Amino acid sequence: MSSHVLTIQTKNQPVVLERLLQVTRYRGFEVAGMEMKPLADFSGLLVKLSIVSDKPISLLTNQLNKLYDIDYLDCVESEQTQAEAGSMRA
Repeated sequence: MSSHVLTIQTKNQPVVLERLLQVTRYRGFEVAGMEMKPLADFSGLLVKLSIVSDKPISLLTNQLNKLYDIDYLDCVESEQTQAEAGSMRA
């Protein structure tokens, strides 16, 4: 199972978190953690999603990038979670 951390900057819309989570669920990814805070000027939100799945992360990022509310999306593989998963299997 691979783990990724998505850093997402969104517009400040009431339904943006619902859309993010809905697309994540529809694509078959599991949310392992979520952190959200408003931007300094309150024009949007900064969301960090920790994602776990056996599927290629591009299936999710391609769909999230299509959302109107997404201004920026960055994805990095989470090595810490990978190490933890490996130690649990051993």
